[in-house]
Amino acid sequence: MNALITLVAVTGHQNNTPARIPVRPLEPGDIPELASLHRDIYADAGAQQRGRDLGWIGTSPDWGRNRTAEAASLVTSGPGGKITAAIIITERDGEAVIDELFTHPDHRRQGLAEELLLHCMHVLHTLGLSTVTVTVDENNSAAMALYLSRDFRRLTDDDAEYDYD
Repeated sequence: MNALITLVAVTGHQNNTPARIPVRPLEPGDIPELASLHRDIYADAGAQQRGRDLGWIGTSPDWGRNRTAEAASLVTSGPGGKITAAIIITERDGEAVIDELFTHPDHRRQGLAEELLLHCMHVLHTLGLSTVTVTVDENNSAAMALYLSRDFRRLTDDDAEYDYD
């Protein structure tokens, strides 16, 4: 089993420019398409990723009441309105967490994930959340490169004592 690494970043200061691509908040009606896309993307992945089901999105009792998760969970669409990439945020104990960030294989290497990440971090900052965390498989070099290029760093025990505001 591969090790998982938790990364943390300060929100907001990296990018204040509007997204170069059209992004919009995730809507409950997007869930079936996102779940299908997620299954297709991870069809050949290991058991750990295959076991991740997006059925929880939109069904949580807090969904619809959590303005952070709703406002910062974003999608982008391609021609024909099909979702090409998504970032899904949850809030746990007052902290923003990236639960999913994925791009359709036909639309990779176009900067969609980075644009969603930057826009999401700006939204989180405007909502008053100073940090965001993500847990990444240490062998997922593409994800590690993306997050490290956006000033994420390894979360340590000392971070619990540090005030990011």
